[in-house]
Amino acid sequence: MAQVSEQQARQLVAQYQEFQRNAEAVQEQMNMVRNTLAGCESSVRTISGLKEAASKDAFESIIPVGSGCFVHAEIKNFSKVIINVGSGANVEKNVDEALEFLNERKGKLEKMLQDLNTSLTTFVQKMQSIEAVLNQQ
Repeated sequence: MAQVSEQQARQLVAQYQEFQRNAEAVQEQMNMVRNTLAGCESSVRTISGLKEAASKDAFESIIPVGSGCFVHAEIKNFSKVIINVGSGANVEKNVDEALEFLNERKGKLEKMLQDLNTSLTTFVQKMQSIEAVLNQQ
C-alpha cells in the first residue's frame, strides 16, 4: 500500500478519534439499556411471583420504601399493576396485561441492545482499519 502523507495521517487520526467518541457514546447507551432491561426483567419476575402467591386470599411481602429500607406488608388484593409508560405517565393494567406490556418492552430493549452492538462493532472495525493504515507507516 502507498505511503500516507502527513496530512492524510492527521485526517485519519481525527476520524479515529471521532469513531472512538462514537463508540464510547454507544457503550454508555448500551449500559443504560442493560440497566433498564435488568429492571424490566426484575419487574417481570416480581409480578410473576406475586401473581403466583396471590392465589391465597392474602400474603406477605417485603416492600421497598426507599434508601435501602423495607417494610413487611400484607397484600390483600393483587389484581392491578401501575406501570410507568414514559414521560411521567402511568397506566393501570391487570396483572396479565402488565406482564404482556413488560415482556414487549423487554423485547424492544433487547432489539435496541442488538442494534447498538452492531453500531459498536462497525465503529470498532473502522478504528481497526485506520490503525492498520497508520501502522504501515
